[in-house]
Amino acid sequence: MDNGMPGRAELRLGLGEDELQFKASVERLLARDYGVERRRVALANGGFDPDFWQQLAELGWLGACFPEPLGGYGQSANEALILLEQFGRALVLEPLLGAVLVPGAALLAGGRADAHGALIDGLIAGERRLALAWSEQGRRGARRPRLTSAVRDQRGWCVNGVKQTVLNAPLADTLLVSAIAGEDSVLLLVPHDAPGVSLIEYTTIDGQPAADLRFTNVVLPDDALAAGPERCERAMDAAMNWGAAGACAEALGAMDAALELTLEYTGTRQQFGQKLSGFQVIQHRLAAMATELEYSQALLPLLAAHLDGNGADRSAQIAGIRARIVGSARCVVADAVQLHGGIGVTDEAAISHYFRRVTALEQAWGSARQNLERYRQGRQGYDPLRLQ
Repeated sequence: MDNGMPGRAELRLGLGEDELQFKASVERLLARDYGVERRRVALANGGFDPDFWQQLAELGWLGACFPEPLGGYGQSANEALILLEQFGRALVLEPLLGAVLVPGAALLAGGRADAHGALIDGLIAGERRLALAWSEQGRRGARRPRLTSAVRDQRGWCVNGVKQTVLNAPLADTLLVSAIAGEDSVLLLVPHDAPGVSLIEYTTIDGQPAADLRFTNVVLPDDALAAGPERCERAMDAAMNWGAAGACAEALGAMDAALELTLEYTGTRQQFGQKLSGFQVIQHRLAAMATELEYSQALLPLLAAHLDGNGADRSAQIAGIRARIVGSARCVVADAVQLHGGIGVTDEAAISHYFRRVTALEQAWGSARQNLERYRQGRQGYDPLRLQ
């Protein structure tokens, strides 16, 4: 393509040959089976395509974060991040992150995965979907619940309270709910249709389903416990680490596609008798966008290493990388919209959908500001990301 700019070589640090082949296979499938029209149909039907979800399950991709003994294939974080990056690039609506990876990480870290083997089998097979209900109104992203309580009695657990902005809740058959139990916190599995559960459904800015939840005397059996007091904080950390990392990967794919669209547009759109990409000021803007993208791509192996590692500042470093990558993505897609001009804000223009996706990702699983603060408080002195 002659767009007046030098060709841009793809930067893929930290990926082996098998992972590069996996990435290529995901790209091919999405290019073949997930076009704009299929996405529009999914948007019109609640932001979900059951046939495509089942296709992902048959390929084994829903088992990306589960170890082999539990029926998954996850060898490292790279496979799941590759999937999510390509999902962000293709604007895939199906909630791999929110319905499988994030709650799945909480289940594994909760120490009771063996007791919920049937649920995990259902997740991998595409027959079950979860949603992590953790955010509460006015709590500014605090992970420890205060407005939702769980009391244990002779019947089991009795849950009361509220959660807000629960991503993918309208699609989930089971809710993974954080609740305060005395002086401790627990995670409980709550069927979405259990008596006493009510949802106020809506869609996010990028068209994905979400809901505010209310629990009124919801009675659950003892085996509804997914993480007890001794493991709940660890389970929430694992879930939020995956949420932050997944947001990074999707944002990376979105800004890569946004830059590609902008290179194409500025290379064909003409003003004053020449292509937009022929103007030096436009070239500077495009070069700055490409620099942000490549810096973010270089951080992805570090993100995968922290997801797979056990360092004391693991969660803080993931939060910092999340703040850096998603912040860069917001700048890149905003510049892309501006360089497209008025058409860039219309629903017909693909670039507007990338802007909406990155805007939604910026607030998902803790805002950029909350993740940056977590990085500053939790890092162990050294500031490799230069975010101070």
